[in-house]
Amino acid sequence: MERLVGNAQGQAAVEGEITLPGGLREEARVLSAGAMVVLENVEAQQDKVILEGRVVFHALYTQGDPDKPQAMEASADFTHTLDLPGAQARMLCRGDAAVEHVEATAYSGRLGLKAILQTRCRVLSTQPVAALTGITGVEGLEQRTCTLSLKRTVAQGQAEALLREEFDLPAGLQITQTLYGTAIPRVTEITGGLGRAGVSGTVALEVYHASDTPGKPLCVTRHTLPFDQAVELTGEDGEQLEARAVVKDVAVVSQETAEGQRTLRAEVLLGLTAWADRQENVTVLKDAYTTAGDDLRLTCAPVRCRTGNRFITAAESGKLMLMLPEGSPAVRTVLCGFVSPVLTGREQIGGRLTVEGMLEVTLLYMTDDSAAPVAIYQEEPFRMTFAAQTGPEDFLSLRAGDVDMSAITSDRVEMKYILHLTASGLDTQEVQMATEAERVSADSPSDCLILYFTQPGEAVWDIARRYRLPQSQLLDLNPALQSAPPASGQSVLVWHRDV
Repeated sequence: MERLVGNAQGQAAVEGEITLPGGLREEARVLSAGAMVVLENVEAQQDKVILEGRVVFHALYTQGDPDKPQAMEASADFTHTLDLPGAQARMLCRGDAAVEHVEATAYSGRLGLKAILQTRCRVLSTQPVAALTGITGVEGLEQRTCTLSLKRTVAQGQAEALLREEFDLPAGLQITQTLYGTAIPRVTEITGGLGRAGVSGTVALEVYHASDTPGKPLCVTRHTLPFDQAVELTGEDGEQLEARAVVKDVAVVSQETAEGQRTLRAEVLLGLTAWADRQENVTVLKDAYTTAGDDLRLTCAPVRCRTGNRFITAAESGKLMLMLPEGSPAVRTVLCGFVSPVLTGREQIGGRLTVEGMLEVTLLYMTDDSAAPVAIYQEEPFRMTFAAQTGPEDFLSLRAGDVDMSAITSDRVEMKYILHLTASGLDTQEVQMATEAERVSADSPSDCLILYFTQPGEAVWDIARRYRLPQSQLLDLNPALQSAPPASGQSVLVWHRDV
């Protein structure tokens, strides 16, 4: 069985620096900054988990000419350690990382970059467990067993898929240069057989361009790329397939064709992970005693075993009114907006999950007084409810998409967005599992007739074990217990006699 060793989470700061292509004396101004994190390796070691990967930064800025937005991309490797008591080498380990906050600062012809990551991991032990399934050869034996419905990963594999696609760009946008793109994958179907998993889905691509449109030097286009990739699985056949997809790299460029049409060429590198689970039913001994002679003493240990997986996606739309800070230039034309949610609280009530936190909002717009774009950064609180059933230890991730901003007045902007939720976790069951049984000296119960009043939480088994009676005899003496468990304070007749 797979036993949950524990979960761990933390924060990591990843910093980088890049030289801007312009001269040292050309003033540089950052408009916006973002990043994505790519986990390359997650490994369990003694009482800790090591996460290795890289952060890919992208930033919009101006340098020299304040009217022309430019873009840069850079990456920084990182290694982060999460403390997790009980973890050991070669244990099954799954990790996750998400970007919570990004900063970019221009100085002396360079760009300083910093990302705050939320890091999480979950470790399971796959070592065999020795447990009693039953006892034989003991006179007057009463024993109770339980059947566990367990999930176990029996095969897994990884693959990469390079997606290439071309898109015609609208002539009305007057695009002169493509700056950078971001991508979000979504798995829609998993099929399997003959040692492989077929993973299909779509990638939502958002691309930022420089434009010659008067008063609008920046524009955004959105595109969709399908993917269908086979992942070879190493191991045994399983009944349930699962897969995840992450973006590892995005490359976009546009060029003008001979017909005067501008075409976007996009490449997205996906990392795919797939695994197969098998459901297994295992019967183990929970408790045992004797009704005469020597009794039994069991050695038990708590085991938290995996009974299933949980992976949930949900989306809800949101809207808010942004009030520009006092003294900000008046809005004429909104160029685009960037929204990054930071989760600070969660509450599960029934089948509805309410999350709250802060939206980090960057607004780019044009004014009547200048041809240079203006960037405004604000933090706005949010609270949103999703139709989702999650557990307290589930990993939650939030992402804002389809951000649309429009000017209402010179100092007010309406922002519409869709907040996407991803939750992943395990279904587990904690069992007191008997690992050893031994005889212990005990006096045989004497003949007696007792009226016993039950204690809170007691079951028929507990009463029978207390007085070393067969359960069947206790039920015969108390017919009411055959249809309903005993209530607290209920009178129970106990008659022990030498037969």
